[in-house]
Amino acid sequence: MANTENVDPATKKIIRQVEYYFGDFNLPRDKFLQEETKTDEGWVTMETMLKFKRLSDLSKEADVIVAAIKQSKAGLIAVSEDSKKIRRDPAIPLPENTEESRKALEARTVYAKGFDKDNTILDELLDHFNESNPDVVSIQMRNWADKKGKEKVWKFKGSVFITFKTEETAKAFVENVEEKYKEVVLVKKFQKDYFAEKAKENEERKNKHGKRDGAKKEGGVKDEVKKEEPAEDDFTLPKGSVMKLTGLGGECTREDIKEVLKDQCGVNIDKDTGDIAFITYEKGEAEAKIRFKVLDAAKAPAAAWMAKEKIEIKGLTVVGSILEGEEEDKFLADSVQDLKNRRNKNRGQKRRGGGHHGGGRGGKRGRR
Repeated sequence: MANTENVDPATKKIIRQVEYYFGDFNLPRDKFLQEETKTDEGWVTMETMLKFKRLSDLSKEADVIVAAIKQSKAGLIAVSEDSKKIRRDPAIPLPENTEESRKALEARTVYAKGFDKDNTILDELLDHFNESNPDVVSIQMRNWADKKGKEKVWKFKGSVFITFKTEETAKAFVENVEEKYKEVVLVKKFQKDYFAEKAKENEERKNKHGKRDGAKKEGGVKDEVKKEEPAEDDFTLPKGSVMKLTGLGGECTREDIKEVLKDQCGVNIDKDTGDIAFITYEKGEAEAKIRFKVLDAAKAPAAAWMAKEKIEIKGLTVVGSILEGEEEDKFLADSVQDLKNRRNKNRGQKRRGGGHHGGGRGGKRGRR
């Protein structure tokens, strides 16, 4: 964040918002803004910048925004000579979008808990941390969706992810046992440690349920399932692995969804080695669910999606969130049932020969 000492609050908010758009955290994930920076040597017109809702809410006057940017001491944003365009200073290049850079970002991102769930607002968080620690790059409030009938109400979890400029400043923040927000001592840990702890909790919960299911099987009932095939109760899908997208429809396809997940959220979409297990979606539907392969794997891309001001697919504004609670339980249960049905169908084909040993029509049908 910029050094905005002795700057009035309204100007400070404008500087902070523009530098967030062009910052290391957002710009690599913002496909729209990236495309805009690929022409005209990186310059983006103020007319385009005013299309960003959060910025236009602060001011709809291009001259006011440009004047504010000129007061920043960070040097991240350059203003054109005619004051009609801005860009990220070419002398401050973006980090490369690689696995190494993603791990470096994770290493300087912290989980913090202890905020009022009902009365915390982002601007106050930004003001607080900008004053107490100028090395804060971004803050993500962690939200969850509470469905009220057909309406979805987003509620704050009471925790945030804070990204710092360096791993050292992140470590200093975590180790400061007296760090407070509004007189409440914060619980702090590195983001990677938080995810590891949640994964461990989910694994323990899964194992606990597994043992209970195993106890029910005792009593001499013969298991007739072959060793190379999973027993029915072996289908256990990981929690925290499902992301939901709403607002789809029209011409949106699964490939469109995968490309946006790759570009905006850093998801590996490789067919063989990628992060995604399955996408539940048919062209024209308003909603899609993306199931990832491992515990809590949906949390990081969902957080990246929600941190964006807006993500569009084929002209439609799409909302992304993590699937949680009863909705997650039902979806995973349905997915398990689908896996069982497919397995049983495959078994039936094998018992009928499946075309592997037969000739004529049966052989052709099995190879199709």
